[in-house]
Amino acid sequence: MITGKKQNALFPDIPRDSKLVDENGEITPLWKKYFEDNTQALQSNYSPEGLAAPQQSASNIALLTGTQSTGRILYDSTNNLFKGNVIVGGVNVWKTFTLT
Repeated sequence: MITGKKQNALFPDIPRDSKLVDENGEITPLWKKYFEDNTQALQSNYSPEGLAAPQQSASNIALLTGTQSTGRILYDSTNNLFKGNVIVGGVNVWKTFTLT
């Protein structure tokens, strides 16, 4: 389980406690920023070249041992490998994808 600083999300959180449009029917600055940031994140992670797997260092991946990692795929930027998280004997384990 990761302790300390939480990782940044790939996509922005939806603004809370804020109106979508103002009194003139214009989108509010907070929601405008949300849509801009969300569009940029989508374009960065989903493109005609394929999906971009989130990158983590090997040391960060080693910390991701909780059930929230089950079924996740990451790119190990330290070792240039793709890894997937599966449950083995009741324990979450990162397995390296073997490309043949």
